Amino acid sequence: MLKYNIKIYDTNMRELARLQNAFDTGYDLVNNELWTCRFKMPKNDKKIKFCEAFNYVELFDGEERVELFRIMPSVFTRNELAYEEFECEHVLATLIDDVLFQYHQIGNVGVYTPQVLRYVLDKQTNKRWQLVECDFNRQFEYKWENENLLAALFSVPKCFNEKYKWVFDTTTQPWGLSLKRLDEKYKADIQYRKNMQNIEKTKDPTNIVTRLYALGYGEGDNQLTIKSVNNGVPYIEKNVGSYGLKNSILIDRRFESPTTLLEYAKTVLNEASQPYLSYKIKAVDLSVIDINKYPKFLPGDFVLIRDVEDEINLKLPIVKVSKSDLKGNPFDIEIEIANKNKDITGSISEIMERSRINDTYAQGATNLMQIAFNDNADEKYPALIKFYIPSEMARINKLILNYTLESFRAYSKATKGGGETRKTTGSGGGDYTSTGAGGGDYTSTGSGGGDYDTTHGMAQVNGDNVQRVVKNFQQQHIGFAEDYHVYSHEHSISLRPHEHSVNIPQHTHSVNIPQHTHDFTLPDHTHDIDYGMYEGSKASEAYLRVDGQTVYIKDKEVNLIPHLSKDDGGKIQRGTWHTIEIVPNKLTRINASVFIQLFTTSRGGGDF
Repeated sequence: MLKYNIKIYDTNMRELARLQNAFDTGYDLVNNELWTCRFKMPKNDKKIKFCEAFNYVELFDGEERVELFRIMPSVFTRNELAYEEFECEHVLATLIDDVLFQYHQIGNVGVYTPQVLRYVLDKQTNKRWQLVECDFNRQFEYKWENENLLAALFSVPKCFNEKYKWVFDTTTQPWGLSLKRLDEKYKADIQYRKNMQNIEKTKDPTNIVTRLYALGYGEGDNQLTIKSVNNGVPYIEKNVGSYGLKNSILIDRRFESPTTLLEYAKTVLNEASQPYLSYKIKAVDLSVIDINKYPKFLPGDFVLIRDVEDEINLKLPIVKVSKSDLKGNPFDIEIEIANKNKDITGSISEIMERSRINDTYAQGATNLMQIAFNDNADEKYPALIKFYIPSEMARINKLILNYTLESFRAYSKATKGGGETRKTTGSGGGDYTSTGAGGGDYTSTGSGGGDYDTTHGMAQVNGDNVQRVVKNFQQQHIGFAEDYHVYSHEHSISLRPHEHSVNIPQHTHSVNIPQHTHDFTLPDHTHDIDYGMYEGSKASEAYLRVDGQTVYIKDKEVNLIPHLSKDDGGKIQRGTWHTIEIVPNKLTRINASVFIQLFTTSRGGGDF
């Protein structure tokens, strides 16, 4: 036997002390819940200074290591012996220190349980834990909002219809975590007069449920049910023939997937449809003597209970293992064995309480939305209506198109115009001859005649002019005497009265006009608009194209839900645009409205 049951480490796993004087050391190991332990220390023990909050406690049961815990509250008591009592929780509680802030969603088709577990563990600030093994490969969808990591982790297998247990390895770092399927082969037996001191049996059929209705996220007509994945029935049944029809309602708004909700409801009903059966056994832990010869009792292990005198022969899993004094009474052990972790009263009470808490948060609301369209259209340019359905749209209750065909409408007759300078085309020109005309002999009227004296042009020439004339004459008539003198003179002319005859022969005129263009200017200008309401043609019918697919429906009120594009689950696609085209058979005016009744969640990411 060790002289101590406890080692103390700081938060960096450096050993600080071994507590030889610790007493009343005990533990409670509960399947799929947080394990706890406790111990007391004398107030005057010098090593009590190492027992600070959040320091680690390594607990031993005899030679065997139990697990690693961390110190939480402490209580000081003074009586005959002053001591301080310490409560500790398993180091898995370090996952409580980190949270999934706001909204997180993971899972569904193609995403398996190990990926979901790693997603949660990846949110650790200090990477203390890692996933080692996972025996399950389910494809359920999970959604958390402002949840701590431990609660999120524990919620993953709760919807499984198989029994499971969490397994830890805190001997190495980072610590290892595994999710294992329960092995139904029993690992130990408990027999009266062998290792059983006494047994207490509890059988409680009071809260049996044989028909369970399941409801998830939402409210009113928009609350999630399991009908879509359960042949249109909102409930499941089990053991009705044995215990009669006993109804209950499971409401858990964590679930937004009908498949996940159905699996969880089956898990609850498997336990609720049979009486709660448990055995509390005070036994002797022989593993303290020899662990190789006598197996150790651990939560999740199946054991075989035999009591010939009371005709008990059962194989059930261990729910809880407790010891109260590892040093003073190391062989005394209490074991609780049950057909389920807790009775249906506890399960449904916990769920109903959680749903009441959820009611304090906004779940969502039913909304009405209308999209209007008014415009002209024809076969080439149909009326186009687009609308977006966000991913947060929890449910679509109705989606109706209503439209009318009216006469094409215009609002004016003329439009603005302008002008500019232009040239005509080059043409015309050439040689042209006029027609032959005119000509003949003509006599002018008789007039004129009489006696006239003319004056020579040189008369009265004196001075320089005379000298210049004489000199010119001498130069031209050499041999004449230089003193030749020119005297002034005059002529007498007698004109008798007479007439003139003119002959104009017949003739034509030729005209040449060269090839040419004419410039003209059209100045910039506007035309006045003739405002008014003017109607044109009207279509007699139209057909639809919904998300690219032609729909030949002549009704003017159409339920669009069957025609909109769907996802793999048969739901209208979220996170995408949808289109409606109304195609008339001729130019017309279309008045249309799309009416949407929907249920939206309170999540979106914005505050505006």
